[in-house]
Amino acid sequence: MAEGDGLTMNNLLSEVQGALDKFKLEDEGTGGPGDYYSPYANLEKAAVLQEARCFHDPTAVRESPRKCCTVIAQLLHLTNTGQYMNSAEAT
Repeated sequence: MAEGDGLTMNNLLSEVQGALDKFKLEDEGTGGPGDYYSPYANLEKAAVLQEARCFHDPTAVRESPRKCCTVIAQLLHLTNTGQYMNSAEAT
């Protein structure tokens, strides 16, 4: 395989670093591992539950799988951060 063809380890590392830099906080003062901004940091539970109604439509997953994956990721973030969903919200 010639140099520049395909995906190399250096290319992969630079892509990952570029993605991390998008979420890096402006204040570089602390220097700790938690210096990255989560894209889900400001989620509102009600808004996510409203978006999750897309799963009531049987064709939603086929027509917009990216949106469905985003909604699932948001729901997982809410549950991982300790947001409780009662039985009415969970169905």
